[in-house]
Order: sequence, then structure tokens, then C-alpha cells
Amino acid sequence: MTIINVTVPFHLIKKIDDYSKIINEILKNRVSFNILKFSTTSEGINLLLDIPEEKTKQISESLMRNEIQVNKKGRVVLDKDLCIHCGACLSLCVVEALHYNEDDEIEFSEDKCIGCLICIDSCPRGAIKESK
Repeated sequence: MTIINVTVPFHLIKKIDDYSKIINEILKNRVSFNILKFSTTSEGINLLLDIPEEKTKQISESLMRNEIQVNKKGRVVLDKDLCIHCGACLSLCVVEALHYNEDDEIEFSEDKCIGCLICIDSCPRGAIKESK
């Protein structure tokens, strides 16, 4: 499985039926997938999807033909100056890319990160951000 970040511009979504068109575009590839995150931005609706690695290209191209923006995996950065080591992000990180070190401080291991970006919203101080 691999994670893709999908942005559906607001102009494509005028009514609830438009959401089913997007999901059906993925389902026509005959795959199972997980929606890891659903959020809105000023650009549109963001979906973080966990899809089979071997279908990534096919699904991405299918979505992009419909004006949907697709980015493979996000990455995060931890601002140690903002972090208060509260641990709110730890339970959400299933791969333990965010963890406590021996000094009870939060550390980030980029090599373990799968780019799901779920941890970003958990931080009360905004110390975890998506890298550009």
C-alpha cells in the first residue's frame, strides 16, 4: 500500500453526488483503499488515501484526468522550538516515526515516516508541519 494526497478543487464539488463520482473513479480500478484523512483547505477538499502500490499510477492518472490534484506521500518536519513534548502526536503515528527519546523529548525519524500527515492536526502548538 502507498499513500497519496488528493486535492479536489471546490469548483468540482457542487453537490453531494459529486463526491460519489470521485470515489467511483477510484473504485472502477477494482481496488480496496482506505481514507486516512478528510479535510478542507482554501483550495478544496483534501483526502489522504492508502491505495495498493501497484495501482498508484493508474489511479493517479484517472483522478488527474478529472482535474483532481494528486501528490504521492507527504513529509513532515518537527519544529523542536515549538514542540512542548506533550505526546499528542505519538498515538497517531502507527510507524513510530514520532517517538520519545531517552530524555522524554519528541523525536522524528524521517526514514520511518510513511507520509500520512495525520500527526499535523494533533499538535496543539503547530510544531509539526508538512514539508514543502
